[in-house]
Amino acid sequence: MRTAAITLKQVLVKTGGRRLLDIPALTLWDGERVALVGPNGAGKSSLLKVVGGFLPATRGHISVLGRNFGGAEAPALSSAQWRQLRAELGQVMQGLHLVPRLSALDNVVLGALARPKAMSRWQAWLRWYPPALIQEACEALDALGLAQRLHVRADQLSGGERQKVSLARLRLQRPRLILADEPTSALDPSATQLACQALLDVARHATLLTVVHDPALLPLLADRVIGLKQGQLVFDLPIDGLSTGHLDHLYAAADTQGAPHPGTPTALTQTSQRSAPNENPLPA
Repeated sequence: MRTAAITLKQVLVKTGGRRLLDIPALTLWDGERVALVGPNGAGKSSLLKVVGGFLPATRGHISVLGRNFGGAEAPALSSAQWRQLRAELGQVMQGLHLVPRLSALDNVVLGALARPKAMSRWQAWLRWYPPALIQEACEALDALGLAQRLHVRADQLSGGERQKVSLARLRLQRPRLILADEPTSALDPSATQLACQALLDVARHATLLTVVHDPALLPLLADRVIGLKQGQLVFDLPIDGLSTGHLDHLYAAADTQGAPHPGTPTALTQTSQRSAPNENPLPA
């Protein structure tokens, strides 16, 4: 029997009178690789923040890794329960959440604080790290091409290098659920492939939910694709069922406003040729 990693029921998120999300029902299962796609302002990042507990729901019920919370009518988690949940959540956000004054190596090793008994808080405070963790962090950074940047402060790294550090930190954390918001946005094409592979390696025993801007990365990062527009679900499809028609429909409104339409990968073009030309996604 499959276990749900994330469940949303009748979730509404509003801020300043503006609707960010309105999702009647959504379930992600343990071990799934799921991508979120949609135009700017569709609610992709908001959904990650809601799942991580960084954006409160106005209404509805949310379950993440067995913890239940949500709007005013839902149960509330204690501070200790939030800490336990976030220790099992790996995040690659656009803000990166690195400690600026610490080195790349320090930032990666600190990911192990989420692992029970891997390292005590006083060891982290004194930077007296267990040798095994230092070795593990060096290997994680080396795999992303940062072997020569181990001792450079995070605030002296480029945007792409900081993105890689945040990915390497996931390997030390070993999370059960990974929330990645455009994890390759600051990377060049060759680094993108390395980063995607690193993300998949970490997610081998986890659930992965990724905001993807470049459709060419969908076959690599996802088995399932969810389309969002104006905070609502437009489609929820296996990667093999996703066609160019679905993406065209999803970005159509953005196109009329002059927003760029992301390219369509060959794999999806081939899928489209197998699909009926008038195949329609789920209604918004």
